[in-house]
Amino acid sequence: MKIFSKRETLAQNMALMGIMSAINIIIAVVCSLVPWIAIFLILILPLTSVLVEIFCKDKYYPIYALATFGLALVATLWNMETTIFYVLPSLLTGYVFGLLAKKKIPSIYSILGSSLIQMGLTLAFIPLINFIFGVDVVLTFKTFFNLADSKNIDVIVPAFIFVISLIQMALSYIIISEEIKKIGVYPIAQERFQWIYQLVLGIISLSIIGVAFLSLEVAYVLLMISIYLSVFIIIDYISSKYWHILIIFGAGIILNVIIFALYFTKIKEPAGMLLIGVFPLWIAFISTLVSFLKRKPKEIQ
Repeated sequence: MKIFSKRETLAQNMALMGIMSAINIIIAVVCSLVPWIAIFLILILPLTSVLVEIFCKDKYYPIYALATFGLALVATLWNMETTIFYVLPSLLTGYVFGLLAKKKIPSIYSILGSSLIQMGLTLAFIPLINFIFGVDVVLTFKTFFNLADSKNIDVIVPAFIFVISLIQMALSYIIISEEIKKIGVYPIAQERFQWIYQLVLGIISLSIIGVAFLSLEVAYVLLMISIYLSVFIIIDYISSKYWHILIIFGAGIILNVIIFALYFTKIKEPAGMLLIGVFPLWIAFISTLVSFLKRKPKEIQ
């Protein structure tokens, strides 16, 4: 049975859902037995649900999600928090990402939107698991990275979770991007919406400064979002072979390094790393300016 193909009959749908459910359960069991390996296995968790949502009929997804979650809970009775923390969010975000892909939403938005939902669910489950099971998930990861005694690391926890979520969704997109075209799903061209995410990047980059005074946690998440959008813009210019613009972008790196070196020690920890946001702001300014200059004037009728 070919994985990347549209399912029409009940038997075909059940077969794919069974395979993906089994993969989820195996990952949940392995993560329960060897917690440190979860850091790597969770990167592919949403992909199984994405495949079900895209290649199976929508009406069967609730059956797949409930069966997967229930069986995973049974399989990890001694460590049910693993299923709740890893499997449940992936079932929800995998569905959202798959649905957005089927709606032909540009990848820049489907990846970002799904990642934000994944981050939100993960952050919501952390205190819930701590309350029900008495397990501090954050402390577990801090201990693994030998950062348990760090006083500033908690500030970047939401940003770290967001980055992991981005990797999860980006991997899912990379794996399915070419395959979904074979079943007639073609995402809307992102070129039509370049000015939107260029403008959004500029707004987010500027807002980091003010937000930092209210919440460093949110500021670091905004920094990661701005870097993500910057990467997409740079890829756009690479694919278009606008090398002169890329050279100007490179000048922004030099500018950022200079500003970072001059002011990092003058900013109270742990806010100093927010200076990295100078580069995304530079990308936003240059790309928005280029888009404006490229606009064709309207002809007078």
